[in-house]
Amino acid sequence: MRRFLLPLTVLALGCIVSAGGAGPADVPSPTASEFPFHHDHVIGTSLDLCVVAPNESTAEEAELTVLNEIERLRAIFSTYDAASEISKLNRSREPVKVSAEMADVLRAYESWQRKSGGAFNGQVGELVRVWKDGERTGRVPDALTLGRITGDLKKPGWEFDATGTTVKRLTDQPLNLNAIGKGYIIQQASDAVRKAHPTVSALLINLGGDILGWGTPPGGTGWAVGIQDPFRHFDNAAPLAALRLKNQAVATSGDYQRFYTINGKRYGHIFDPRTGHPAERATSATVVANDNVTANALATTLCVLKPEDGLKLIASVPGAECLIITPVGKQHQSAGLKLSEVAPTYIFTPQEKKDEPKGAAWPEGYQVTVAVELPKIDAKRYRKPYTAIWIEDEKGKAVRTLAVWGNAPKYLKDLKDWWKIGKGDADLVKAVTRATRGPGKYDLAWDGKDDKGNALAQGTYTVRVEVHREFGEHLRQSGKIECKDKPASVKFEKNAETAETVVEFKEAKKK
Repeated sequence: MRRFLLPLTVLALGCIVSAGGAGPADVPSPTASEFPFHHDHVIGTSLDLCVVAPNESTAEEAELTVLNEIERLRAIFSTYDAASEISKLNRSREPVKVSAEMADVLRAYESWQRKSGGAFNGQVGELVRVWKDGERTGRVPDALTLGRITGDLKKPGWEFDATGTTVKRLTDQPLNLNAIGKGYIIQQASDAVRKAHPTVSALLINLGGDILGWGTPPGGTGWAVGIQDPFRHFDNAAPLAALRLKNQAVATSGDYQRFYTINGKRYGHIFDPRTGHPAERATSATVVANDNVTANALATTLCVLKPEDGLKLIASVPGAECLIITPVGKQHQSAGLKLSEVAPTYIFTPQEKKDEPKGAAWPEGYQVTVAVELPKIDAKRYRKPYTAIWIEDEKGKAVRTLAVWGNAPKYLKDLKDWWKIGKGDADLVKAVTRATRGPGKYDLAWDGKDDKGNALAQGTYTVRVEVHREFGEHLRQSGKIECKDKPASVKFEKNAETAETVVEFKEAKKK
């Protein structure tokens, strides 16, 4: 049986609430089932949720509890909301009464700033701003500006009053608590589900790649999670490695998906508070810990520190393990990290080379990339659409399915065009029924092989995108792309369910 790995992706955003502190169920109820949910555009990213419950209605109530808790905490920590608690705090240098949640996260930042030797800091708001401005103006922030900011970052950013409920900011540097805030939100959402729904026996929350796995899914020994390859991070690419979570959290930070481009050079979005420059020591840092706040804080910190210093820090934190990947691809793994020896089969993993192509082969290193966006749609009854993306040859024969997204197999048949391909392959249907992550934008790659791993010849291929949304529309995009001896590209016009889709045939970027 094929198993589908939940891809662990990047987003920098660690120990306040333990994932296993309230007596998790080691063995799920024999009558419990797993119910998956997916939402896009949740605090700027995607939410994948798996609930192990006795019935669908309980699972849906748990889903609503998670969404409500995320929204409650978004109103505290979102710097994009002028009415949020953090925005109000950033507008004042006077003492401000703060919520217990804000106090928790600020205390966590104080702790990790000390443990990291200053490599982790909650006052990076102005650094973010000046580097964004640099991208807009085409100029790297000057040394004088960065020196002024980093001078402030060496000072305490705030102080609590004697009661611990009022905070006064001590510098002009605005707070940016994203590196811990998302992990804190995940922990709180999990606690809310376990408190409100005691029959829920296991839970997995994946918020933009930051993941909590509580309890045990039916028939398993833990939640299977894939670690994304930072050098091949397409949504349908095989993970670099796999691990299993049981009452644990995992987070990855890195510079390969979010960055600033200034004069053609990419600068990562994680900053070294000591220099003001983007951190460049790690392309990816993955941390497994006992809770999400710890995992998130360490993942960000490990991108800033030298790998050897990061490993020393990991060794000092009980329950923490890591995998650090440098820009040249060198891996640094902590001694206790247990990666799966045999990763479950991934449906879109390029398979072993079989038959030679019947015609001229693709130029070496070339691939087709497909950038698909499912935009945010304001609707009272919005459900994420079922989506299929596949390739056909010049005879109109389907040769490769790149992705199919949707929560329930029984509705895949509503993708009427793709269902003609998938209905005869039970494994294919089962394997693609988990939605993947992303804030509505997805990047896929096709290596020129068919679903059986045979290399196909040069030619003109058709890329098809089929979208069907409950309470929405059933629409299609398609276009031909020449896959021959030179680069080519094509764009599909947007429609009511899909933004412009960009398809390119080009040489893959080398590590």
